[in-house]
Amino acid sequence: MYSRTKICGGCTTGLVCRFLSSAEVSTALRPFYFSVHPDLFGKYPTQRKINEHSLQQLSALIEAQQSCKRMSVPPLSFYLRQKDMPDGEFKLIKIQLNSNNVRETVVKVLNACAISTKYIDKIPDRPKASTFSKTDFGKGGKYDFTKSYEDYEKEFDVSKMKRRVVEKKATIANIVEWVMANSSDAKNKYEAAGAIREQVRSLIDQLCNTYGIKQVKYDSCWNMSHIRGALQSLAALASQHPNVMTNLEGRTIAFGQFTGVSLDGDVFLSIMDVRNEWMSLIKKVSQEDSALVMIPNYEKALSSILREIHICRRKFMPKVSAHQYCSHLRQLMTSVGDFYGSGKKFPTGVPESLKKYEIVIEPEAGPLMVSPTGQFITPSSCPAEELIYFIAKNLDQATLLMTEYSINKHVEKALHKEVIKRFGLLDLQKDDSITPAYMIECCQRLLTRTEQLHAKLHGTVLYITHYYSVLSEGILCIPWNFQS
Repeated sequence: MYSRTKICGGCTTGLVCRFLSSAEVSTALRPFYFSVHPDLFGKYPTQRKINEHSLQQLSALIEAQQSCKRMSVPPLSFYLRQKDMPDGEFKLIKIQLNSNNVRETVVKVLNACAISTKYIDKIPDRPKASTFSKTDFGKGGKYDFTKSYEDYEKEFDVSKMKRRVVEKKATIANIVEWVMANSSDAKNKYEAAGAIREQVRSLIDQLCNTYGIKQVKYDSCWNMSHIRGALQSLAALASQHPNVMTNLEGRTIAFGQFTGVSLDGDVFLSIMDVRNEWMSLIKKVSQEDSALVMIPNYEKALSSILREIHICRRKFMPKVSAHQYCSHLRQLMTSVGDFYGSGKKFPTGVPESLKKYEIVIEPEAGPLMVSPTGQFITPSSCPAEELIYFIAKNLDQATLLMTEYSINKHVEKALHKEVIKRFGLLDLQKDDSITPAYMIECCQRLLTRTEQLHAKLHGTVLYITHYYSVLSEGILCIPWNFQS
């Protein structure tokens, strides 16, 4: 792997300093955060406070070292959560960090916690000779300490694939072989689709400039030909009914899987609907907005009767209109009200305030579960008694997953940036079902194949999913757990 080097005037040796990239530091310390993060010590304020203070000191030290500045810190104390210790018992360690080198600091922290340094050992002390330019290397920056707990191994129910693609039936020997065989085809298709992408941009600009539309966006599950057709249909409709189009001034239009006003106030138009249904919505869009005004009140009321739990929406929740969502909230509020009305209460031991937790209210057919991000997911039709006891039973699990997700998303962001730079990608995307943990593993493995794949992946769009395919618009799809 490659990392930054810098001629450092602040170092006493005056020699070239070897820096770990932000992605490398994040990845190396990830299991350490899983053991010490303060959010995992909610029931133990003394240990929480000590870990929080020590993490702040460690953060400042690494930031100084990355800037080649001298800084001294006292011995840092950490309480470690360990699987083999009973609840409430922790291992206390003290780490003396007196090096001016980021790598040495990271290794010393890991060794003190008996955490493997296998990942960091694979990173050379000196950068290898390379044909890549300096812009291929990740830029360092202020590292924000994030949260953690154990390696993510949770199974995730893969959502139904939305992209209409023909999957490769032949067995793929390994990622290098497949990319070598298909990258040229992807680049040719991407170049051939350039005219369609330009038409899409032109149609969007025309609609925005002519009718005062704020933004036009579309679901990634549709290919560019579908989007172009939808935009042409909307432009034709607008030219026939210019007066009605004033209702869309300042609005965001989104082509997706339903027709209606979304929870964010976007005007969604389903590509599968006929234009008459679009026109019907555009004519009455202001009436649809009335539900948006009511949503905050309903969410606040539901939160108050569920001990201040935060009512929120997950990024990839099923798309529903604002009116439908209001109906779901009212249904669950009625159920919870009946629960209290029958004299029932929350189980003993549940905190009086659940405001640090999140719950998502979904359509009636949805699951009752704790999501990989630590949110409680409930269908609006779920009986209140079942929901409340499910929350009480799974508070610890939600805490762990929330903390885990909080670190993983920061590590994923750093690795995402590094993969794009290292391979010279036009873009790096992922399927809705690819969790941060899956993406982290995929990016780490890709970065170990930089020399083999750089030339072939340079100038492509890479999409991380569960299968191999080259989409019609030239996007390379690879599974997150690709074979070596």
